[in-house]
Amino acid sequence: MKKREMHRLILDMQKFNIYVFEEFGRYNYPNTQETLPTHIHVDAIEICYLSRGCQEYFVGEETFKVYGGHIFMTFPNEIHGTGEMPEEKGILYWMSLKAPQKGKDYLGLSHMEALEIFNRLLHVPFRLFKGNAHCEKILQRIVHLHFKDNNILNRIELHNLIVSFLLNTICCSDAMLYGEYSNCIRKIVHYIEENLFEHFDLEKLAKKCNLSLSRFKHRFKEEIGIPPTEYIIRKKLEKARKLMDDDALSIKDIAYDLGFSAPTYFSTVFKQYYGYSPTTYKSQKGLLGTIT
Repeated sequence: MKKREMHRLILDMQKFNIYVFEEFGRYNYPNTQETLPTHIHVDAIEICYLSRGCQEYFVGEETFKVYGGHIFMTFPNEIHGTGEMPEEKGILYWMSLKAPQKGKDYLGLSHMEALEIFNRLLHVPFRLFKGNAHCEKILQRIVHLHFKDNNILNRIELHNLIVSFLLNTICCSDAMLYGEYSNCIRKIVHYIEENLFEHFDLEKLAKKCNLSLSRFKHRFKEEIGIPPTEYIIRKKLEKARKLMDDDALSIKDIAYDLGFSAPTYFSTVFKQYYGYSPTTYKSQKGLLGTIT
């Protein structure tokens, strides 16, 4: 696996006299990395926006699958990380937002305004939810400004962009109360998950939604965050990991049962997504959090 530090950017917000973050960063991984160590943020909310890819996190005893276009949040003093799962290839922005303190500047807001935003973020109805078209544009602009001069106009714009992103995060979480996916895509997702031993024809899936193939692909990616083909592969690989916990089942049989053309292709895809081979997984179950 490649060194993660080469593809991680940590923004120096203090350069612009912004002291509300423990850390603000972006990674752009071209391939699978090591696992993210278990950690906590004391008195800080972490907000992650996954722009591209897919990532699994745990918080306490719960596991969350994050897809491109989704926001994932952890709250003060929560134990979280990726567990035994590697950090996958993709683009992710994250920020650890500290609680407001009276008498200290907070993005140009009054103390009452800063508390209102922070408390709303603390009590969003969901920790994992779909973002919207504004998320990535705002974050890209913040990164762009980070490399500009520290002048009054840039500081004002950065303050406004960060506040806009935080308000947008609250709105996106609230919107999930009204349903995250359309009935059509929810039906297809359920069908895929219930029939993982089948070969899926995208044309037939599109017809189940009464959509053209191109419209189906676009809508699926728009709502789920990744293309339908990738979603199917990921779900088959998740099923394969569960099946490999049964020592009576061979990797070869699992590969064919799940519709892979050959065990070698299955092994290649498995390693691409998880960072280790099926053979390694089967022989070292429970120890993979230490594999690099």
